[in-house]
Amino acid sequence: MKIFIAVPTYENIHPETFKSIFGLDKCGHWLVFDYCSGYDVASARNNIANQAKAEEADYVLMVDNDMRLPSDTLRLLLEEPVDVCLGFYAHRWGGVFDGRTNVCRLGEYNYTDMYNMKEFEVLREQGVKREKVHGGGLGCALIRTDVFNRISFPYFKWTHYRDGNVLGEDLNFCERCNEQNIPIYVDPRVGCGHLFRQFKEVM
Repeated sequence: MKIFIAVPTYENIHPETFKSIFGLDKCGHWLVFDYCSGYDVASARNNIANQAKAEEADYVLMVDNDMRLPSDTLRLLLEEPVDVCLGFYAHRWGGVFDGRTNVCRLGEYNYTDMYNMKEFEVLREQGVKREKVHGGGLGCALIRTDVFNRISFPYFKWTHYRDGNVLGEDLNFCERCNEQNIPIYVDPRVGCGHLFRQFKEVM
């Protein structure tokens, strides 16, 4: 299987992020790595999606430039293949980690009702490998490349509403997947480190 690993960034890649990508268990798959810099993140993600299609990759693994991936990330995310599967990490708001994660549960609150770190610990203890979710941040996201044939371009864009609210490019992608009945899952075993610029980390 061919997997395109890419980092969408308008900044540099954190050294710990690159080291964790380099240290991934390849599980016998053919991995291709690249990054898109100098763009806003939505444009970078769109470029990555198009490049994954051009590479004829089976999957694209999107990794934010401040993530630290566990070495078994690919093995776990591919263990029960789905169209979209997220890893989880600590949510940061205003530069502060607030105890929540990047993943939003199913329900009426959509993208405001986030799992907390303890809930994923419980799911792991219960042996859960796939939890269906409403969506979440794409700091660690394995996406079947064919998904980009089922939603229209641009696949990622910021959405501004009349009331002043904004939906980021990652949640916009999740919303469009939901509209096309493309389910989104999280793997409670794939907990990623979220890095500060000062080399601090929350997991």
